[in-house]
Amino acid sequence: MVDAILDGISRALADGFPACRIYGDERVRQGLKTPGFFVGLGTCKQRQLPGGMMQLRQSVEVTYFPEGQGDYKELWAVGTKALGLLDTLTLPDGSMVRGTTKTCDTGDGLMHLRATYTLRLKPTETSELMGDITIQM
Repeated sequence: MVDAILDGISRALADGFPACRIYGDERVRQGLKTPGFFVGLGTCKQRQLPGGMMQLRQSVEVTYFPEGQGDYKELWAVGTKALGLLDTLTLPDGSMVRGTTKTCDTGDGLMHLRATYTLRLKPTETSELMGDITIQM
């Protein structure tokens, strides 16, 4: 399910910023093309709910790499637009999830965005491992 959140964020950013590259679960050593976004995972928390349901809270961290350094006007324009895109994500299966606790700030000439997504997961079906056995003597 975490992959679905990453896919939803990548699609939203690609639609909102078609000229930007989106980097995800890959390690960028050299040759990062700007402008671009890096989408990473933050803290994940799970909590058991009644009825066998599970609550998953996944935080994500998105970093924007601008084309030119020192243009804070560009950073804040991208940051506020990207926060709007992180508000409601459409996941690959068509379901939607809303982002909460969305923040953005600048540091080291980059824009850092954070959001948290809460999902309720259905219980997995468990089947009996062994049935009844009758022993005849």
